[in-house]
Amino acid sequence: MIRHLPLIGLMILVGCAAPRTLEPGSRTTPRTGTADTSGNTVAVEEPQDPGLTLDHVAPADSLAIRDPNSLLDDARLHYDAALSALERSDTTAARAAVDEVLGLLVLLSDDQKHAATPEQAELLRKLGPLVDRIQNRRRAAAEVRGSIPRVLNRRVTQQINLLLKDRGQNILKAAYQRSGRYTPMIREELAARGMPPEFQWLPVVESGFKPRAFSWAAAAGMWQFIFDTGKRYGLKRSGWVDDRFDPIKATPAALDYLGDLYTMFDDWFLAMAAYNCGENRVLREINRTGKRDYWTMRLPRETRNYVPKFLAVLHILENPGKYGVELPDTHDPYLIEEVHIDKSVALQHVAELLAMSQDDLKALNTDIRFGVTPPTGFSLRVPLGAGSTLLASLDELPESDFRPPPDTRRYRVRRGDTLGHISRRFGTSVSRLRSMNRIRGSLIRVGQILRVPGRSSGQQWAGQMASYGTPKNAATHTVRRGDSLTRIARYYGTTVVALKLANGLRGDLIHPGQVLRLSGNGSGRVSDAAMTYNIRSGDTLARIARVFKVSVAALMRANPDVQARRLRIGQRIIIPG
Repeated sequence: MIRHLPLIGLMILVGCAAPRTLEPGSRTTPRTGTADTSGNTVAVEEPQDPGLTLDHVAPADSLAIRDPNSLLDDARLHYDAALSALERSDTTAARAAVDEVLGLLVLLSDDQKHAATPEQAELLRKLGPLVDRIQNRRRAAAEVRGSIPRVLNRRVTQQINLLLKDRGQNILKAAYQRSGRYTPMIREELAARGMPPEFQWLPVVESGFKPRAFSWAAAAGMWQFIFDTGKRYGLKRSGWVDDRFDPIKATPAALDYLGDLYTMFDDWFLAMAAYNCGENRVLREINRTGKRDYWTMRLPRETRNYVPKFLAVLHILENPGKYGVELPDTHDPYLIEEVHIDKSVALQHVAELLAMSQDDLKALNTDIRFGVTPPTGFSLRVPLGAGSTLLASLDELPESDFRPPPDTRRYRVRRGDTLGHISRRFGTSVSRLRSMNRIRGSLIRVGQILRVPGRSSGQQWAGQMASYGTPKNAATHTVRRGDSLTRIARYYGTTVVALKLANGLRGDLIHPGQVLRLSGNGSGRVSDAAMTYNIRSGDTLARIARVFKVSVAALMRANPDVQARRLRIGQRIIIPG
């Protein structure tokens, strides 16, 4: 089956190289701007920014980690208590009960071990109307989607000035250029939902229009979905495919989520704040203060900057000349069609068949995680007109035997480990390790069990190499972009030291196109005349040399990176034959 799916263009923001500032009057007096009937910006006084840097934590936030089902049951009990208090017209008790519910839901959402359940999502949906009842407030009709007020206060001005600096302009220009791929599709989806067209630029703030963006908080894709929210809105993830990375699938989900948040809050600023930090946190702040003004809310720092940054993007894109910004031409939309493939194939083989770059094919199928289609079948996107070529040669494509690694695994902390060391080993960041394990500082204990990404950098590279079809018994390897000696050594079953010895390398620097000899016998593995040994507690080079009946000098020649006085437990060295 072939489907014609034109993708649309992306827009990025940037302009002149020299930093620009706003008019002096707009910088010296904090103001809030709203649009009058003629479209001009009208200045009004802005409420004082409370200047908080951390969101407020209620007592419920400090509860010890408990079973998610127990937390959800307690949340339901507090919800029922809020209803009972409201029946008695006791709004104070109702507010307190709702705050308890939201505190428990914050704990559930912060615990990344557990995906959001339908029951949890349903409870969240009920809380919005309940908060409205407590405040005796009626909603506007759901069909009225409103507009984005062009506020221009001190916080927005600060974000504009940041975007006008050299680094900010470079980022904006790149994002605006990429936008041409996707904004036509986004505009169509927005129009179908009756949402403000300005939201076509929200991905500039979220990801810079990068489909493969991945944040420290494990938010993924152009719209930066975390796993639970993506699952709630129909985005699937498996070892083979992650829908969050697919703009065509993620865009409707993101706009549905934003639309639901607007229905909940009846305010686009609050909806955007909830999109960034979660609806439970925004509801909790409304319940605490009784106010619905985004500009006075005590929210996390990132959320307090989120709406101002979006407004800054709008101001610059809508008036680039005013700010001295010259926007570049955008990329053209992708013109694609889909071909259903019933077996697992490597994208490299498909790209070779279609005489196109593998990177270009990956750009059309950003949801494929390891460069291999799933064996259960997949609708592969190819350039318009290439579908018939692929259909005619499907039987000739070799079937891949690659299997993806698990998403997470358990790691026991060893003596000498640090979060930095562990993050490098598993190809992740310290921030993500903290988030996955609810660690606030940097302290870890020997024997402690940590959740880590399921693949180390070496395992990930092995998956990528398998998708390229590179034989493991090759005598040489041509360096590709992104290669490192560590990744190459792990894939071919050798060591970095052996690679350096075989190729006369003194350092770790390699470059694309460079041809590396893998070993003397061409097997891709360490010579049978040598073996490896992991350093243990109390080891010295002299002791190891005595045990294996070799000289210290021979050990040093075989391991030029090893320092005799800085041996590390677990460090691997080569014992020469």
